[in-house]
Amino acid sequence: MKLFNGNEHAKLLEAKITKHLEKNDSKGSLAIVQIGDNPESSKYVTIKEKVAKRLEVPVRIVRIDHTKMQSLEVVVRGSDVIYSPSNSSVIIQLPLPKRRFYSLLTKIPYEKDVDMLSEGAKRKFYTGDFSRVSPVIRSIEYFIESNKLKIEAKNILIVGFGALVGKPISFYLEKQGAKVRITENYSPDKVGSESLIVLSSDVPNLVKGEDLPEGCNVIDFGSSVLNGKTVGNLDMNSDTSRLGIVSPSPGGMGPLVVRFLLMNHLGI
Repeated sequence: MKLFNGNEHAKLLEAKITKHLEKNDSKGSLAIVQIGDNPESSKYVTIKEKVAKRLEVPVRIVRIDHTKMQSLEVVVRGSDVIYSPSNSSVIIQLPLPKRRFYSLLTKIPYEKDVDMLSEGAKRKFYTGDFSRVSPVIRSIEYFIESNKLKIEAKNILIVGFGALVGKPISFYLEKQGAKVRITENYSPDKVGSESLIVLSSDVPNLVKGEDLPEGCNVIDFGSSVLNGKTVGNLDMNSDTSRLGIVSPSPGGMGPLVVRFLLMNHLGI
């Protein structure tokens, strides 16, 4: 098994960002809107803010306490951030505490949408327009290209079919010629002869290495807190020795997603 070190690859992406900023203006601010105080959301917002500031990318964090406002007030406040001319890019940190707040995603103009979650961005993506893609898709592209993997006509299993990871990745890989299967209720008997498995479930340590095909590559997007420790879907304490290239969680795709978010903001 070969471990994919996302932190090391993130350094290479940071070098590209730094080189770009040496020659180009940083544009306006990247605004990150967090509604509520979900611990996982707070952690990811802090990471994004820290990386942006270290690379001298202007970032604005807007935290909204929805418990002290009416739902409409929250939406109006979020809309003000979205439409502010000083913010050239905007993301709404997910998940959101109320379904109504998801309407904010529809308000983000395509040119400001660096997470590619607005209606315009999704419409373009699901018609096969990959001229601009989400940080998640860019991360999986990077993994495939940097490891020189062949995916055309290869069997790929996607575990989880969420709007952020499973659904867009399955569509993208199918368009690249892969033979994609999807399961939302994983069990070892659902594994076939896959050469790549993408994990995006909310169940910690769901998959054991010994249940996967020999030489199978694994990309783990899962993230859960178990006994105070962040773990992914792949149980790294299981027998992973027979696997191919493994992008673990944490430390695999996460660092890449943050850097590609900044690169989308800067237009790199």
